[in-house]
Amino acid sequence: MNIEALLCEKGEITYANFLVSIKEKTAKVLIADEDGVLVSVSDATSMVALFNDEAYLRFAKELVGLPSPIAVHDGKLVGYLLEQGMKRSLSCIQAVYPGTERFALNDEVVIRPLVMGDLEIVLANYHHLADEPYIRERLAKGVMIGAEVGGQLAGFMGRHSEGAMGMLEILPAFRRRSLGSELEKAYINRLLDASLIPYCHVVHTNEASLRLQKKLGLVFSEEMVHWFN
Repeated sequence: MNIEALLCEKGEITYANFLVSIKEKTAKVLIADEDGVLVSVSDATSMVALFNDEAYLRFAKELVGLPSPIAVHDGKLVGYLLEQGMKRSLSCIQAVYPGTERFALNDEVVIRPLVMGDLEIVLANYHHLADEPYIRERLAKGVMIGAEVGGQLAGFMGRHSEGAMGMLEILPAFRRRSLGSELEKAYINRLLDASLIPYCHVVHTNEASLRLQKKLGLVFSEEMVHWFN
């Protein structure tokens, strides 16, 4: 079975997270059939989506022992995992940039790769579900960028281990200058240059981020993605 063709047929926007990890060869495909898809990504996360909701028990059994966190698309499996006592840390809307057009960037903002020397400032300003070893690993992978204004690091952004854009933070002194938009534009350009689909997971209650995604032309998947630890 051609898993990429199957996922595109089912919905390129809905399953962009799978398509990206498969294209980058970071996904180990464990199940791909008429019932759904289950993959582990970089031995760090797992992702599952069911096409046949009645197969939820089969997929639940396969999740045992897989790397976590686990991203689960909407359906019966979500409810079952909650009933079994698994902790849902986030419920997200998947936003996907559907085009190929690059963004023009502001010449007054310098976009540069982050290096390990930026670790302390990242740790001091990133307040989400991540620890120092994870941040170090992301820096070492070269997937984080920063925005400099007047020679000072004003904000940063990266990409999570499963392939989603994220980790966007603007330092307090530089907020309300559209730097978040500038960083995401730069990251979308970077992914397009690599022939990858730019996508991110936005917590469904984060209205500011949802507005930013709409402003930049990203479209939203019909299925929520739920993250379990």
